[in-house]
Amino acid sequence: MFPRFLKFFLLSALLAVFVAGCSKNDTSPTEPEGSAATIPTISFKGPNTNSQDVNAVMVKNYVSAMNSYSLIFTPLLALQGSQSGNTTTWTYTDRTLTVKFSATRQSDGSYSWKMVLNGVDPDDQTVYNNWTALEGTTSADGKNGNWKIYEENTTVLLAEYIWTTNNNVLTGTLKEYMGSALEYQSIVVNNPDNSGELRIYTGSAMTYKAVWQANGSGQWWTYDLNGTQTGTGNWT
Repeated sequence: MFPRFLKFFLLSALLAVFVAGCSKNDTSPTEPEGSAATIPTISFKGPNTNSQDVNAVMVKNYVSAMNSYSLIFTPLLALQGSQSGNTTTWTYTDRTLTVKFSATRQSDGSYSWKMVLNGVDPDDQTVYNNWTALEGTTSADGKNGNWKIYEENTTVLLAEYIWTTNNNVLTGTLKEYMGSALEYQSIVVNNPDNSGELRIYTGSAMTYKAVWQANGSGQWWTYDLNGTQTGTGNWT
């Protein structure tokens, strides 16, 4: 994880408060079960090894970071939301701040998602004027989707998390931006046989790669910004 991701986790903490608050309050009636939106639960797996090799541990940490984006909204699954047409909305108000998280079902069964803040943060007095903190889309089956997280009180992209499923191969991509430029990127691939791969990029240059087998053993490579290999090794 890179330091600028801390802003995202501040949003995550806010959402956690939102979820806790909603669970204690009455919510609006919903349409019959099955009509409300469901947030997909996507979980990536690192190498199945107890090795303390620094690279094996690092790969596991990157996979855990990927999962923190995958699972951050799943507490909403335990809550009721108000239903209006094709849109499910969860609303929480903390004194002068209102947080709305909504999902709108599209004609093909997919969903568009949005989290909007409005009002004044009662803790640090930051003013939000219907600011979209994050938004995204998910496919009808939940196997493909993306979240976009924005710099505070702007429309400037801070980070993007994307997951795709193709022939039972699950791929996650986590991007961090500086302004409009891609700064860092990590990609995790999970194969059906529990083997996998991690690739890390600085800008467009791949600087690290690791692959692991179903039994948890793995190999890694490092590269400089020009693509020249600078190191390699393995763990068992």
